[in-house]
Amino acid sequence: MHQDLRKGVLQGRWHPGHTLVEHGVAREYGVSRAPAREALKLLEREGLVMAVPRRGYVVSTITVRQIRELFDLRLVLEREAAVRAARVATAEDIARLEALVGDPYLPGDQESYTRFLGQNRAFHSAVARLTRNDRLAVLVEALLEELERLFHLGLDVRDRAEMLVVEHKELVDAIRSHDPERAMRVVTAQIENAQSMVLEGVTQGSLPATIP
Repeated sequence: MHQDLRKGVLQGRWHPGHTLVEHGVAREYGVSRAPAREALKLLEREGLVMAVPRRGYVVSTITVRQIRELFDLRLVLEREAAVRAARVATAEDIARLEALVGDPYLPGDQESYTRFLGQNRAFHSAVARLTRNDRLAVLVEALLEELERLFHLGLDVRDRAEMLVVEHKELVDAIRSHDPERAMRVVTAQIENAQSMVLEGVTQGSLPATIP
């Protein structure tokens, strides 16, 4: 149940400010209130909802400042990962990255968004793991997971399906060429484009955001 609730928040089924209550969740999933309460507490620990006395759990608000901070952290982590990967990647590493490039999503199809974002997370995680620093890879994975509900909205507002795949291929090519500077430029452009897409989705889409 926790995973289903989490997926609902990440994919925008429940927008920021939406209230989830134990008895309603229990009724929807056909369980008692105890597992519903535990699932909601797990979401609270993950920062996806906040407990509000006498009201229930409210889906956490997104601020423009939070978005910028998350993408700034991506730049710090993933630029360094790309540079290190370009220095050490083997032919076998490159082959694994190429297999993870993935296929374009279908605009308006939430299931294809989920599939694509899973592939995207796996791809960027694989780049981070080429650094041979598992903690760096874990941080990148957690960051991309936290950004998933924002990516869903961004994909809904701007069709970049083919371009996102091209960007992945460009990063693979830079790593294959053992060109750290080019790898850093490519991943910087990718992250800046993603941030622009998400901010456009927040300001023009249906997902409300607070300016801080």
